Amino acid sequence: MKGRRLELAVLAAAAVFVGILAVSFRPGRRPAATAGKGRPANAPGVDAAGEPTTLLDGFDFTESLEGKPLLRIKADRTVGYGPAAGLAPNLYSGEKVTLTVYPDDGAPVTVLADRADYDERTRESKLRGNVRWTDADGALAETDTVLFHPSKRTLDAPRPVHFTRGTVDLSAPSATYDLREKVVRFAGPVEGASGGAETGGLTRLKAKKGLYRREPGVLELEEVEAGSRTGDRLEAAHLVLKMKDGGGGHPEWARATGGVKGSLLPGGVGDGATAARGRRSYEGDESTTTFDDAGRARTVTLRGAPARLADEKRRVSASQIDVAVTDGRASEAQASGKVVIESEGRTARSNRARLAFAEDGTAQNMVLDGSVRIDEDGRAASAERAVQVEAGGVWLLTGAAGASAHVESGGSKLSAERIEVDRPRQQVRGEGNARAVFAPDPKEKKPAPVSFVGDKKKPTFGKAERIVLDDAAKTAVLTGKATLWQDDSSLFADAITLSDAEKTVVAVQNVRALLAPSPQVGKAPKATGEKGATVVTSRRMRYRDTDRTARFENGVAVTRGGWSASGGDATAWLDENGDVASVEISGDVKMTDRTVGRTGEAEKALDYPKEGKTVLWGSPARVTDSGGNRVAGAVLTIVDRGRTVQITAPEGGKTETVHRTRAD
Repeated sequence: MKGRRLELAVLAAAAVFVGILAVSFRPGRRPAATAGKGRPANAPGVDAAGEPTTLLDGFDFTESLEGKPLLRIKADRTVGYGPAAGLAPNLYSGEKVTLTVYPDDGAPVTVLADRADYDERTRESKLRGNVRWTDADGALAETDTVLFHPSKRTLDAPRPVHFTRGTVDLSAPSATYDLREKVVRFAGPVEGASGGAETGGLTRLKAKKGLYRREPGVLELEEVEAGSRTGDRLEAAHLVLKMKDGGGGHPEWARATGGVKGSLLPGGVGDGATAARGRRSYEGDESTTTFDDAGRARTVTLRGAPARLADEKRRVSASQIDVAVTDGRASEAQASGKVVIESEGRTARSNRARLAFAEDGTAQNMVLDGSVRIDEDGRAASAERAVQVEAGGVWLLTGAAGASAHVESGGSKLSAERIEVDRPRQQVRGEGNARAVFAPDPKEKKPAPVSFVGDKKKPTFGKAERIVLDDAAKTAVLTGKATLWQDDSSLFADAITLSDAEKTVVAVQNVRALLAPSPQVGKAPKATGEKGATVVTSRRMRYRDTDRTARFENGVAVTRGGWSASGGDATAWLDENGDVASVEISGDVKMTDRTVGRTGEAEKALDYPKEGKTVLWGSPARVTDSGGNRVAGAVLTIVDRGRTVQITAPEGGKTETVHRTRAD
């Protein structure tokens, strides 16, 4: 994203051309005098260089070493000045000078000037008047004066240096080229201007100073500031630009270091980007940009402790942020090392992250990897990997091999091999060995979700193949071998739905409820037969927390220790501790109590576990003991833990007692 901003380095490439210009001015041998005519305008006077002694027309001189050309000087007219006629000139002055320099390898460089002087005594040269250099790519560098100092092995441009290429315009007050180091140094401030078409929209550049290292083709600028007409900006303490080998003026890569920061619009050049669409800001210790063959930014890497990238909706910080640029716009960003992404009330952390961007610059997808943690709307999620789908509001969380992803909300928790956090629907969905803890929220001081098994002031645990927590509907749905439990109490079914809105628990198919009595604090436990758990099985169960009743339907079996009963339907009443106060069974009730060897039949039965009492109703109800003795009546009340049966006759009717003797 910041890559196109770093294209401002293209502006600074002006320094390259000044350096090449300087390289071309090297002292040559004194040329031989030939006859000529006229005297050049503005030639130095006698006081400066003596009398004109030689006039040359159509001057063309080449200096060679071991047959290889070093430089070539051409001029329309040249005048030699010396102490007197007939003596060798001390100074040569030419007009319309063309200087060609032949490097050890590569194409020659050509420099043009209106005038040039060469002093034989000091071997110094001075080119003056419209000194310029051009190349095949249309670049033009201009300055007024260039001085060659052979003792220092430097070339000085003491007056302003100006460079243009296309819409790019760069200037510096002066420059010096060190021939030994092959480095051009620019005095500051270095300033640039551009129409923006070839620089990613940037229109201005300013640097305190700069230098160009000729052989590696590297331009360095200090204390850089750059910007565009729309307000984009870049600041860095140091900017290094590597020019691509082979000419063309295109950069190969650029590196900014030291307090790198700036801002930019999300779109690319020419896409109609305006400030109203929002901007991205960035900062870091170092940034690196690579360019394609056309000089356009290809990748951008931002490093820092941390590096930061932000827009109006999202802030990313990491040790390193890598941005891929396609057609002048950021198409993807990857972050690594202590990644933190903040957006719209959400904070995400991970070891690595990847974001894809739409054409308008908005984020489309996000992938987090390694020690992922997401905090959002009072909910915390942790996983090995998290993927945000295109809709933007859905996260897919997965755990590492053999581990689960986790989501916490208030005091409740959900873990599974795969979890979907659906923000638009306000749902959390877990699949694969899903487990949940439904607990009170300590911050809001609210009770835990209704659980049916145990005390709702305490945590209830659940597991299933799939668990869906719906904050909008205030429900929790467990499907596939679903289980709820608290302490020794539990509920099993193919599917269980907990509804805080309706204060109900519904279980369907293969329902099995085990309701253990709560422990008696400060009291010794009673015998198992007196304090046994109640187990109820059926096809369907519905529990209502308002009256603490559980309705079991479609084939019910109730078991408590050695006592059991079956019927069509049953209703269990729970007390404030979640213990079974009573169970009513109706519809062809069959009862068995193995502890006393008694069976019974009735139309309805009401069992009181804590009292050890069972009441049977029928027309009539019957009870038979192990000896075959039988009693019948409208109401049979079994008390004293099954050892006594009280018989009540129907109104206007009679009871029946059958006692078998040994002879029978």
